[in-house]
Amino acid sequence: MTYTDIVDGYQICDVVYIGQPPRGTPPTYDIVKHVVCDPHEVISLETGKRQISTHYCFSVARVIWDAHEGWWKVHSVGTRLLDHYPPPAAVQMILDFCEEKAKELRHETD
Repeated sequence: MTYTDIVDGYQICDVVYIGQPPRGTPPTYDIVKHVVCDPHEVISLETGKRQISTHYCFSVARVIWDAHEGWWKVHSVGTRLLDHYPPPAAVQMILDFCEEKAKELRHETD
């Protein structure tokens, strides 16, 4: 599931696990970078059919809820967050997302 629009190439999405998330995993979201590229053939995950794609995406970081602190931790995937640092509008989108999700999570524990 995606939670935000793509802003300057960045978006917040669910983490994709192979199987189920480990037990006790706190709320965690991917910060994904979208990249436009030359057309290339891919297999659609939805249909299993070949199609042409002109973009790809990858995770640059994750935001992970820290219930003890009542706020988010940001974990880069390797050095990707530094290598592909989001521009100001994307950083603001990430901060806005974190603020709104924090309100929801704090409300759930009240």
